[in-house]
Amino acid sequence: MSDKGKHREIDDLLNRIFREDSKLNYYPLNELFEQRLAYLDITTHQALRIMEIDHKTLSAILTGEAKKVDFLTIAKLADFLEVSHEEIINKYFQLVSDTHNEAISAAKRRSFIVNNFNLPSLKKIGFINSINEFDEIEKRINSFFGYDSIFDHSKHKVTAAFSSGKRTTNKENLSFWYAAAKQSLDRTPNPYQYDREGLIEFFPQIRWHSINVEKGLLLVAQALFKLGVTLIVVPKFTKDLHLRGATLAYRDKPCIVLTKYTNFYATMWFALIHELFHVLYHWDEILNEKYHISGETESMRISETEANEFARKYLFSDEKMDIVRDRIDEHRYVKQFAEQNHVHHSIIYTFYSWDSGDDENYKRFHRYMPPFDNLLQRFKSDEFLRFVPVKEISSKRNVDIYTI
Repeated sequence: MSDKGKHREIDDLLNRIFREDSKLNYYPLNELFEQRLAYLDITTHQALRIMEIDHKTLSAILTGEAKKVDFLTIAKLADFLEVSHEEIINKYFQLVSDTHNEAISAAKRRSFIVNNFNLPSLKKIGFINSINEFDEIEKRINSFFGYDSIFDHSKHKVTAAFSSGKRTTNKENLSFWYAAAKQSLDRTPNPYQYDREGLIEFFPQIRWHSINVEKGLLLVAQALFKLGVTLIVVPKFTKDLHLRGATLAYRDKPCIVLTKYTNFYATMWFALIHELFHVLYHWDEILNEKYHISGETESMRISETEANEFARKYLFSDEKMDIVRDRIDEHRYVKQFAEQNHVHHSIIYTFYSWDSGDDENYKRFHRYMPPFDNLLQRFKSDEFLRFVPVKEISSKRNVDIYTI
C-alpha cells in the first residue's frame, strides 16, 4: 500500500472513531462545561457574561432541571462549547432522561395505555373503574393478560383471518380481544402435529355434532386438538367487536378462536366451518404471511366469499333449502329433515331467515333457536367476561377439555 493510501485509510479510521465518540456522548453536559472553563482558563461568571445568560438558567440546563427548553440559551451554550447544536440538544435530552427517568417512564406508559386501549369501552364493560387512575389501569391490564410490562401488549399484532361482519371494528378493542386469544393460546400447548389428511377424513362428522347442543362443539374441539388444530372460545368483550372468529398461525399450527357473534346457534357452527375452510385451503398463506383479515375486503389469494359459500353448502345447501322451503312452518317435518341431513334444525331456520332478508322471520322462528351459553361455559368463555386472569382461564379449560 502506498504512503498516500495508508494515510487516507488512517484518516478514515480516525474519522469513524471520532464520529463514534461523538455518538457515545462520553462526557455529560456539565462536565463538558467544566472542561471548557479549564481549557479557556476562565470563571463561570466570565462564561455567563460571554454567553449573556444568567446563572440560574445555565444551572437548570446543566442539571437537566429546566422546566422549559430555551433554544436561544442552548444555541449559545453550543457555540461556547464548540459543539454542534444537534449534539448539545441530544446531550441535554439524555440528561433530562437520566434526571427524570421515573417521571418520563410513567408518562411513556400512560401514553402507551391511551394509545392502545379504548379506556371508555373498558370502563363501560367493567374492566376498569376509572379512565384516569393510570396506575390501577396498568396493574389491571398486566394482571389480566399476565404481562410483565404494559409494553408486552405491543406484541399482539393482528395476525389472523378474521370472519367479520360489515361494520367497522374499533382497533383498540380488537387488539384487546386478540391479545386475550393469543395469551390464552400461549398457555394451551398442543403436542400434536397438524394432520391435514386426518382433518379431511374427520370433516364429514363435524356437521352431525351440531345436533348435540350441550356437548357437540366440545367433542369437535377434542377431535380437532388431536389433529393439531386448537379451538378456543373468547367472548367479544365490547359491542363494537364485529367478529365471528379467527384462524391464527400460532407455533406453526392452526388455531381457531370463536366468539359468540350472535345469539343464533347456527352462527357459531357457520363460523367454525368458515375457519376450517381457511385451515384446509389457505393454511400456507396464513402461515407464511402471518395474517389475513376477513370481512368486507378480500386478498388476492384468500377469498372470504369462497369460505362463506363452502360453510353454507356444507351445513345446508341451497338445493336442500329448496326442498324444505315450502314446508318451513311444519316444525316436525323441518326437524326430521334436519336430522336426516345431520344438522340441528335451527340451522335451517337461521339460513331461511337470512335468505328471506326479513328480520321478522328470526323472531318468528326464535323458539326453535337453542340457547348455548352452557356449551360456551365449558370453554370458560364466561370467565373472560368476569376478567379472571387469562392464565387461570386457560388452565381450567385445558384440564376440562384437553386434559393438558
